[in-house]
Amino acid sequence: MRYSLSAKLATAALALGFGFAAPATLAQKKVQIEVAATMPEFAPQERGIWDLYEEQNPGVEIKIIQINEDTEAAYNARVAAGNPVDIRNNTIPVLENYKIYQNLLEIGYPHFDKLNYDARNIFEVTNGVPGYLPALNIQRGNFSTFIFYADEMKKSGLDPKTQIRTVDDLRAFLEKLKAYTATRKDLQYVLDMGWHPLMIGRVIVEAWAIGMGASKADIRALYAGDIKWTDLDRNPLLPAIALYKEFTDKGYLPPKWWQRAWETEFEASFIGRKSILTFHGPWLWTKVLAQNPRADIDGFFFPPNKDGLVWTDGTTQHGGSALYEVNRKKANHAETVKAFTWWNGPEAVKLRAEALGFLPALDVSSAGGVKLTNPQFVRVIKPALDANVKFDTSVSGRHSAERWKKKGTPYVLTDDAFAPILGDYIEGRTDLAGLAARLQQRWNTAYAR
Repeated sequence: MRYSLSAKLATAALALGFGFAAPATLAQKKVQIEVAATMPEFAPQERGIWDLYEEQNPGVEIKIIQINEDTEAAYNARVAAGNPVDIRNNTIPVLENYKIYQNLLEIGYPHFDKLNYDARNIFEVTNGVPGYLPALNIQRGNFSTFIFYADEMKKSGLDPKTQIRTVDDLRAFLEKLKAYTATRKDLQYVLDMGWHPLMIGRVIVEAWAIGMGASKADIRALYAGDIKWTDLDRNPLLPAIALYKEFTDKGYLPPKWWQRAWETEFEASFIGRKSILTFHGPWLWTKVLAQNPRADIDGFFFPPNKDGLVWTDGTTQHGGSALYEVNRKKANHAETVKAFTWWNGPEAVKLRAEALGFLPALDVSSAGGVKLTNPQFVRVIKPALDANVKFDTSVSGRHSAERWKKKGTPYVLTDDAFAPILGDYIEGRTDLAGLAARLQQRWNTAYAR
């Protein structure tokens, strides 16, 4: 008997963290496949989807593990010891490590022509390696936006979705929100924020830079060395970095926010309603609703540039699913490839997209298409798509420069060492030119071109 996905997801949510005992003789006959959840917060939904696969393949047992910032080091030790999971979701292959993953062009994956990007050649685009695909991403690039509690924003008398059309509009809105926040003892921050190297050093700074007049082509040129980081007139990221300082100086961002832990301080404070507004990807929507399913959350994009263009992440191998080379000779390898193909095929991708709330990069019309009901899509993304907002979905600057990255060197911005450098600039211990000089030094150390 086949149960509905909603029933299975409900069961998975209740059973998260628990197993169900099976007779030893039966368990020994099953082929076990260990899978890393895309993110811990998505494990219950993904458990429900894998339950469907187990129904269709009764000789297979899927075991899901969760990897987060606290457990990543332990998991990496497993990889180093030659004992990784069978299917790794949300991994980031780069030039330094791609050979630990199997070449997915060689496993007989049948759906390449259903993808809306050139997955066969994406690793050559990003890392300069032809004929190799270490990870497969079936998700369209994430949308990162401002997020706010709609019920709380209504109390303030402000309406960012109608009042903000330009960066200057955003500045005026934040000043009014600051005045309102000061009247509320329960609110601590105007625009909540914390430190995460990938979010601060790539996603947010690029999204804001596009809205302030840059293009992804400019950012790719910066990372390629065609534009110097010290070129104060042409460096496309400096205006957005300067906005970090401006918003801190004006009291919109928390004091020393670059020292705040991303999950335990920043996200926890927003989930706990210590602020009304923040900027984040789709994951925080999920976390807020997990804590309070009735939370009234809404959002809006950073204002577009003069050409009406809005940033969104490009689809690459980053964040995709992978198989490890060391597992190729395991007895369960054939079943693992079969499960991997299903997980990244139309039936499962449709279920994953609807459960997690993302637009797929794979055509799933053969499975009935996708019907998204999550708040980020319904309230922010769909209205923008319906209004024909133009999104730049091309490859980001850092991703495009992986081919020139020197082994073992830190990234320019997406590295924890950037936090104190940014702090020195924000707090006035160096000016913008001094900051740019330090970033140029970091680029010289990290890249060879």
